[in-house]
Amino acid sequence: MGVIAKSENEIKLYYHPDNRIARQSIAVAEASKAEKVLINLAEVKLTETQWAEIATLLGKKPSDLINKEHEFIKKTLSDNPSLDENQALKILVRDPQVLLHSIAVRGNKIIEVVGINDLMKLQEPDSKDAKLP
Repeated sequence: MGVIAKSENEIKLYYHPDNRIARQSIAVAEASKAEKVLINLAEVKLTETQWAEIATLLGKKPSDLINKEHEFIKKTLSDNPSLDENQALKILVRDPQVLLHSIAVRGNKIIEVVGINDLMKLQEPDSKDAKLP
């Protein structure tokens, strides 16, 4: 059993408020009939175990979740950092602003929110979730 709680009735959005797409994604999530659980990573610290599970559910390595072009990474590490998975997990816990994309979960579906319409992938086709043009 994983440590990330999942429900078909709610959309859980892990985001950092500094991310422009994340702010827009919140509005899209609000348009859905599903319950929303917004997890502001500037206020809520996930554990290394939670980050590792998120990466696994996405089929990625923790280092794949980090924006290596982020100013913090370039300033703190280097212009082209090589991170092992333990380092990546520690960075995500301590400095979640480097998260490459927001992450949305609904039931057993999990996605990276690269564009605001990506949240549409989590809407149930037979539900009355709001549709965007």
